[in-house]
Amino acid sequence: MSYPKKQRLEKSQPKTTDVSMLPENYVTDKQWIVSLRLAARLLKQELKRGELSIMLAALVLAVSSVFSLSMFSERLQAALQNQSAEFLAADSVLTSSREVPESWFIQAQSNGLKTSAQIRFSSMLFANNQMHLTSVRAVDQFYPLRGQIELTDTVWTGGQPTALSVKPGEIWLDSKLVSQLGVDFGDMVEVGLKQLKFTQLIASVPDADLNVFNAGALALMHIQDVAATQVIQPGSRIAYLLSVAGQEIEPFESWLLPQLNKDVHRWRTINDDESRVMKAVKRAEQYFLLASLLGVVLAATAIAVAAARYCERHFDLVAIFKTLGGSSQQIHFIFSIQLILLAGVGIVVGLVLGYCAQLGILAALKEHLPSNVPQAGLRPWWLAVFTGVVSLALFSVYPLLKLFSIPPLRVLRRQMEGFSQKDWINWLISAIAVFCLMWVYSENFQLSLALLLSAGGITLFLLLIARSAIWGSRQAGANAGSAFKLALAGLYRRAQANSVQLISFTVAIQLLLVVLVLRNDLLAEWQNQLPEDTPNYFAVNINQQDLDKFKNAFNEKGILIEKTYPVTRGRLIAVNDVMVRDRVSKEDEKPADDAPRAIGRELNLTAGLELPEENEIEQGNWWQPDAKDYQVSIESGLAERMNLQLNDVLRFNAGGIDFTATITSIRKVKWESMKPNFFMIFNPVVLENHAATHIASFYVESTAKPELAKLLAQFPSVTLIDVDAIINQIREIINQVSLAVEFILILVVAAGVLVLIAQVQASMAERKQELVILRTLGSPSSLLRNSVTLEFVILGAIAGILAAIANEIALYVLQTEVFKMDASFHPEYWLVGICTGACVVGILGTISCWHLTRINTQRLLRSLA
Repeated sequence: MSYPKKQRLEKSQPKTTDVSMLPENYVTDKQWIVSLRLAARLLKQELKRGELSIMLAALVLAVSSVFSLSMFSERLQAALQNQSAEFLAADSVLTSSREVPESWFIQAQSNGLKTSAQIRFSSMLFANNQMHLTSVRAVDQFYPLRGQIELTDTVWTGGQPTALSVKPGEIWLDSKLVSQLGVDFGDMVEVGLKQLKFTQLIASVPDADLNVFNAGALALMHIQDVAATQVIQPGSRIAYLLSVAGQEIEPFESWLLPQLNKDVHRWRTINDDESRVMKAVKRAEQYFLLASLLGVVLAATAIAVAAARYCERHFDLVAIFKTLGGSSQQIHFIFSIQLILLAGVGIVVGLVLGYCAQLGILAALKEHLPSNVPQAGLRPWWLAVFTGVVSLALFSVYPLLKLFSIPPLRVLRRQMEGFSQKDWINWLISAIAVFCLMWVYSENFQLSLALLLSAGGITLFLLLIARSAIWGSRQAGANAGSAFKLALAGLYRRAQANSVQLISFTVAIQLLLVVLVLRNDLLAEWQNQLPEDTPNYFAVNINQQDLDKFKNAFNEKGILIEKTYPVTRGRLIAVNDVMVRDRVSKEDEKPADDAPRAIGRELNLTAGLELPEENEIEQGNWWQPDAKDYQVSIESGLAERMNLQLNDVLRFNAGGIDFTATITSIRKVKWESMKPNFFMIFNPVVLENHAATHIASFYVESTAKPELAKLLAQFPSVTLIDVDAIINQIREIINQVSLAVEFILILVVAAGVLVLIAQVQASMAERKQELVILRTLGSPSSLLRNSVTLEFVILGAIAGILAAIANEIALYVLQTEVFKMDASFHPEYWLVGICTGACVVGILGTISCWHLTRINTQRLLRSLA
């Protein structure tokens, strides 16, 4: 059956729909679906081609490194905090010269905190017709809230942790008391009017007093027995303690602090404790934070480079879209969806890999880490997601702006780019992104701002040097061989792009060097402060008449005592005839806000001909051996706090006798050296007529410790102080930080290599064009391969030199300002930086361009199409 021609035409035409009859958003929804499908197809196609491999790898590395580092850091820091809390036997401690109100205990408990009460006083203990002045601690059954008491069966030997607590009617004694009183288990010991049964021998307590001048024999009794002893009388020097532990200390602290009297109370937390262990913990956190921060910055840099390269590859595609009638909204939607999908995949994969990485490192380092490593909170999770989103979003803003502004005319004139001459926006957005990452990660605004400004200054300096070096390459290659000349010409021809590459290479190599030096040199310097033969015992109160006998007795047992110091108790009473009164302690960074500028407690004064080993003269000169005028050398921290200068005249009172001495030198003292150190040292003539006892520090091997009891029996007045526990704790912290930095070093190396690969890949398109031209002109493949290799080697060597310079500047600031060490020069790392830059950049560049130099000209032309 046939139709008329007109009817056939009408039947062949598609049916049309009246647009006015459709929903208002029909066209928009259809475009949205088409754009979504196009974005998914484009993303799928590029994943097949491997176009997004570097960017996805950079995102995964950034998220996984931040997640693993922050989780591992949080767990390790929590473990270190728990360890440091053991040295307070609590999380926070209130010390009062008056009895603590019962309502304060109730308030702490109502906040969900554990509490423990303690009373400390000094008293004579009597047993077997012997007596000894003792530091007595009356504790309850909850002591200690953190850490454990260690008990032993033999004096002067290591102990084992115990869960036991002292009971009413009992007393626990340390080795010093057992040796001096000659008691055995079950003997009765008198404390005031109360007799208590000796039941346990104390090896150590978690909150031991590590001030060698104040530490003495220790006894523990139950707090219920204090009243029966009747040792507390009006005018007695008593310390009442309220110890608390728990998660919610801040609300209780906010309630308590306004009620405290600074003349009566002292509130201590693990954050403001200035003991040697806490200083080690804080330095450990600084090491870890710095190394982690470098890894975060490098990973973010890799994303920035990859994002810029990703957008540049799509300039032509956007131009074609616009030529075919694609709207700006469609283009924005397509590429935004791609980045969102990429971010989702990268963040999920990064979280999985990061979680597995921190589990793996914890399992591998289990024997070297604290026994109880707490679980991390939610911070590592949202920090990793934040890093991924911020890095991908902020570092992609400027490349996307350039991509979206590509004119359609680029189809005919490929050199055209949109959004040109506004590179300052890229630098501004990148700086904001880096600052946000550093601030959120470190939680330190000033540190982040200082690092950002210093990094900006170094980057500007490096940019000027990079431009100068690359500009000079034009003249340097004038008379060189053909491959070398071609390499230098390539450096000059791509001066702007190579300058950016050079900065990226320099930053990556510099951060690698910083972490490497951090691992090898700074940690080694910290470790060297506590060598294997570090003194682990102090002997105090050695009488002058027993000094030679004491040395000989110990030397005969193989315990070498090389140096002793005379100690005279004295008080500083005036500076340049101005009366002063205040307290000074090396544990205090600064005096209390309401305290006058002076010293109001007795100091331990010493005299000697020679400057102690761990002391260094900062100002002035050490005295001559025959000097007869009264001279004093003062510790630099005390001089700064009291505003003391050279030639100031200080007046002291020792044993009721006033005398004056002139400041002739100011010393820097290493308090962490575990050797006797003093605020004031005089020349010998000053104290020669004053009564003095002596102090000594020495190292005792574990096999010789059982001999200490017999040795000390000959010297009843001598007090022996064991600091082995504190040394072991500091060494353990150093080892833990060392292992953690090694883990970070692996991630930093991976991030650095990824930055290098991303930068090398960024120049591939331009290099393809150059190779096509050179091939067309008849250049052999060997010449092209050699020129490409030399170009990357030269670029890497220059980056290595600049990285070594920047590394020295960064290390100087870190050593002097952050870690409070002496600055040192690292010439060996200059060679490491140059060789690393030349080799790594040269190898990566050669590998990346190797296939380009081997394929024929036709295939090169097709790859550019």
